[in-house]
Amino acid sequence: MGQTEEQNTIINHNYLLEKTTLSSGKYVILSRLGEGGFGITYKAMQVGLNKIVCIKEYFLAGRCVRRAGTPFVEIQGDNTATYMKYQEAFVKEARMLSDFHHPNIVNVTDVFSENNTSYMVMDFIEGMSLQKIVDDNGPLSYPQAVNYMAQIASAVGYVHQRHVLHRDIKPDNIMITADHKAILIDFGSAREFEHDKTQAHTSMITHGYAPTEQYTTKSRKGSYTDIYAIGATLYFVLTGQVPMESAARLTEKMTEPRVLNHSIPPEANRTILKAMQIKAENRHQTIDEFMDDLRNVRPSKLVDENIGGGSRGKAWILAVVGIAVVLVGGLLAYLFMGFGSNSQDILEPGAPDVEIYNFSGEYNYPMIYVEGGNFVMGSDDADSDDNPKHSVTISDFYIGQMEVSRGLYKRIMGKDSDPSGSEPEMTINGEVATDAYYDRLPVENISYDDAKRFIAKLNKKTGADFMLPTEAQWEYAARGGKYSKGTRYAGSMDVGGIWYNQNDTAPVDYDGNKNELGIYNMSGNVAEWCADYYDENYYNESARMVDPCNYKESDAVNSVVFRGGGYDTADVAELATTYRDFEYQNDCTPSIGIRLVIKK
Repeated sequence: MGQTEEQNTIINHNYLLEKTTLSSGKYVILSRLGEGGFGITYKAMQVGLNKIVCIKEYFLAGRCVRRAGTPFVEIQGDNTATYMKYQEAFVKEARMLSDFHHPNIVNVTDVFSENNTSYMVMDFIEGMSLQKIVDDNGPLSYPQAVNYMAQIASAVGYVHQRHVLHRDIKPDNIMITADHKAILIDFGSAREFEHDKTQAHTSMITHGYAPTEQYTTKSRKGSYTDIYAIGATLYFVLTGQVPMESAARLTEKMTEPRVLNHSIPPEANRTILKAMQIKAENRHQTIDEFMDDLRNVRPSKLVDENIGGGSRGKAWILAVVGIAVVLVGGLLAYLFMGFGSNSQDILEPGAPDVEIYNFSGEYNYPMIYVEGGNFVMGSDDADSDDNPKHSVTISDFYIGQMEVSRGLYKRIMGKDSDPSGSEPEMTINGEVATDAYYDRLPVENISYDDAKRFIAKLNKKTGADFMLPTEAQWEYAARGGKYSKGTRYAGSMDVGGIWYNQNDTAPVDYDGNKNELGIYNMSGNVAEWCADYYDENYYNESARMVDPCNYKESDAVNSVVFRGGGYDTADVAELATTYRDFEYQNDCTPSIGIRLVIKK
């Protein structure tokens, strides 16, 4: 006798159907969420509390089936011993998780057995896995990634204190809620451990995330085992690429994350590589070590593992090179416009190169090399026109480490050409300021048209091709380029770290506000003209552009963009790296000056 279409539908479903009740009606199945080799997960209603929960059902794929038309599970063939072994492990996992109370670990509220299987009830997490977020939207920003991984590290540290390894940390097992909370899920592979002791665990391999010790059933395990997976997960969310699996890395060299994403800070690149070192003893040994390294509180050192045909040891100090750069008593010093040595300008490890452009035989202008890349430009401020946020691509370029000084302007345009105006007599350390000091102040009160004339004359004199920065170049450099730490102002998270509201300007080489690239005073001191004509809608139009610049004259009076705010800016919001404003190109405005760029 033939079966009805409805009966066939029931037989062909191995998962529980909608409206199935469990635990004497305590729970009602609403929908299936997903399934794997060891279980099926459901969205359900806890009836008495009118609460949405997640229920995971033990269902060993290939070893059992659902009895037709019922929720009952039947074991296939001679798989009873195997089925019972893993069911016992499933219940043990549930009970272990029910003892964990941490804001970043999924909360288990109930466990029960019926239908010849077992069920684990958990809080329902409204969100999306890190895997799907990156798959749908691309790599995360560095601040986002660190925020999520710091939460997960806290959860893993909590678990390790209870002598448990997760053993399957990966983007698929990290859920992100709408309020940006990271939750670690799926403890099905978790095992008790003693740090750095040889233990017998079933091998557990998620390619790209499992360290070499998880490829064998009997090996030394420790906190460093999960730390490898945390490092690999951070690699993925920052690059969008699954790292090379650890077994392959025994003979091949893995691409460093910073090669794939130039915006990753050097210290984060180092931390990821340290966490993912092949030999367990070379990794961070505890979660606290990992986090101290990521925060750069106690930086680690990579161990040379001599894998892949080349040394893995790496010097994290980039050489500082340039014309007219000299080493004096171990300090980096250079002459700039006859100001004398600036012995405080010692670049920190990992800082970019400084190159000095000497354009008349006696004058030097320090230029910072900015390696290009993709970055998210603008902000979400609805009351400003620096929105919406959008991705643009920037080519390599050089930008002035300092604003153009009065002295430099006069040497090119003539000694009586300074538009900055007369200054009240100033005293420096109790002595009247000299003309040389005033020459170190930034030129200001300069119109856009005057800036263009200065640049034309400078280029004729030097044979170079200096220009004003585009808005995109300016913002990328102000943020710190690929070294960005996400500060609100250039080089500082708060206004106290920049030259602002001081009633006057600071010398161009004042390093009280030096950003990640080693550039001085991109927020505060004086605002700076950009090459772009102003258009309030340009941020809507430049998305996904390469080297965008609005060369189109905007209106009859030709307003031009300036950036960075100045010492006399009325609103601190205007000092942010994203803020943009305009002035008419032939107007001279106090507290607006210039900075030069040149293409690489």
